[in-house]
Amino acid sequence: MLTPHDLSLKPRGHQVAMAGDDWLSDRDRKAQTRAEAERKKAALTCTRKLQAAAEALNDYLAACNLCNDGSGNERTSLADSRVRLVGDLMEYAGWLDSKYGKAST
Repeated sequence: MLTPHDLSLKPRGHQVAMAGDDWLSDRDRKAQTRAEAERKKAALTCTRKLQAAAEALNDYLAACNLCNDGSGNERTSLADSRVRLVGDLMEYAGWLDSKYGKAST
């Protein structure tokens, strides 16, 4: 525990902890920039793969509908989880693209 004498020796009105952006080294800033660039690259890759997965699932659902044997969504329509999944995949791909796509830079 600090005594009153110890407290009087501490600087007053000055920052004593090395925290915050003003204390980051160039190495720390470069590492942060690299990490953010890697995240953006991964997000754009994920966007492309999500869109491809949604398209493949949509093609599969269309093929199931052509069979006309109950494997499609002719009875359940929008309640079919495959239709919701396609929508969710496209929604998340759109969000990633809006946040990390070329237009957002």
